[in-house]
Amino acid sequence: MTGVEINQIVFDNGDRRDLLIANVNAPIDLAVVDSAHVQPFGDRGLLLDQSGLPLPETSRSDERSRAMCGRYGVPYSWGNTGIVYRADRLKEAPRSWADLLKPAPALAGHIAMTDDQEELLAAALNFMGRPMNSGDPEDLRRAFELLRAQAPAVLTYGLPMTAQQRRDIKGRIFIGLGATGDQKTLNIGGGGRENWRFVTPREGAMVWTDCLVVLRRTRDPGLAERFVTFLAQPENGAANAVFLHQPPPNPHAAALLPAAMRDDPQVYPPPGYPVIYRGPFPTDSLPLRRRILSALLAIHDAQ
Repeated sequence: MTGVEINQIVFDNGDRRDLLIANVNAPIDLAVVDSAHVQPFGDRGLLLDQSGLPLPETSRSDERSRAMCGRYGVPYSWGNTGIVYRADRLKEAPRSWADLLKPAPALAGHIAMTDDQEELLAAALNFMGRPMNSGDPEDLRRAFELLRAQAPAVLTYGLPMTAQQRRDIKGRIFIGLGATGDQKTLNIGGGGRENWRFVTPREGAMVWTDCLVVLRRTRDPGLAERFVTFLAQPENGAANAVFLHQPPPNPHAAALLPAAMRDDPQVYPPPGYPVIYRGPFPTDSLPLRRRILSALLAIHDAQ
């Protein structure tokens, strides 16, 4: 036992994450960050270089994950963005983004999206066959039109996992935007009943990689890096993967998973589905993306 107390700050919105990491007064030593944002944070001098961290071979992640996290991050987990739904409320499982973005009338008032412009637009762009991080103004305009048409059917622009905790919404969400592992958290919140499922849309698995980063302002970089090293050990990576219901990036950890989890399409993308990796985020498109989100929220609030 180290005697070190761990306090967690949870965020489900990219803009709030950015503010927390950039805020020099926020008491954060370690953070879990999507790989698309690790290098930009590093370039701003906010992170410590992790490329020299002495990890044994059994604690090293696969080459793709290491490349995604780069010199400032250590791979922590991965998964893909998709659809969560209540199997006890839907007669058929969703198969396409169309089931969420162009919903049947019966789903009106039972849809949860997100107020994170990255994830919201990624779903629409993927459905349109465009890059999920596209900064092309025409792509974003078309994505906005698609989401605007969906807006009257949306109950909330809060992720199902978070929105379901609200007293005025609990039990009213049947389908929503989610990620690998969200269904487990939703089922726990529902009293352990296995009603929530996760599905990868047939348009493709939009794969993300989460990375552990050490903030430059940490009071004890040595202790923070010891914790990263601990989490990277295969037995700990496997235990963490089972808890999160997400695949580990370390093949040695993956080999320790139960066979049922390795074969579960709610954990690993189904064989034969297109796999789309999240590339660098186009920061120059951020103002337009934020305007799109603000417009959608205003349209929804005016309903």
